[in-house]
Amino acid sequence: MREMAAQARTEGSPLRLAVLDGSWAPAIAALQNAAIGDRMYPVNGGQIAEMLGPRGLTVGALASDRLVGFFSLLFPGRQPESMGLPFGLVEEELDAVVHWTAVIVDPAFRGQRLQQRLVAAVDWRLFPQSPHDYGFVTVRADNPPSLRSMLACGFAMVWAAPKFDGHLRHTLFRITPGDGEIPDGGEMVALMDLRRQLELMARGWIGWPQGAAAGHVRFAPPVPGCLVDRIRARTRSG
Repeated sequence: MREMAAQARTEGSPLRLAVLDGSWAPAIAALQNAAIGDRMYPVNGGQIAEMLGPRGLTVGALASDRLVGFFSLLFPGRQPESMGLPFGLVEEELDAVVHWTAVIVDPAFRGQRLQQRLVAAVDWRLFPQSPHDYGFVTVRADNPPSLRSMLACGFAMVWAAPKFDGHLRHTLFRITPGDGEIPDGGEMVALMDLRRQLELMARGWIGWPQGAAAGHVRFAPPVPGCLVDRIRARTRSG
């Protein structure tokens, strides 16, 4: 288990942040069972093994030796489950895709921004050999706390469809400064106004994480020539 430089403090006691290995699988399963919400999709034993193996990265928050939170990523590469494929990514781009798979915090430690601290602990370029990191996450459309959290992490709403357990889920793509200019204007849409969101996404608009009013998402078309527009241009011309 590799210690990380970052530390969080909760109730006067330090929480250690560490990269977790396979020995933490039972603790992750137990924390998920205790803390997962009814609008989150649980990861199974095989996925936990992947999260802790060479195709994954999991950072845990430890109070003494007790796991009180974790944040997991998966690197699908060119496998068919990559969310980069329907987005329009190809070849080497798929090698730089990362799925944000799970972030769970013990209920006793909520309200102290531990989720954001876990995310910040791995907020580095994961694929420095690539011009971009392509980060994706899915969130149920009727889960406003998780949607707000992912928008706060820089993700944008790009499409929505039934997934996993049949519930409609947003797929969000992480917009970073290297991805191009962020558009101005657009339309403010309430976070739970799914009908309008679907109408705008069908027109190619994106729910941007920047510039939204409280309880809303700012939808606007991508700026011509930005990363999302360039990728979509391939499918338009293909």
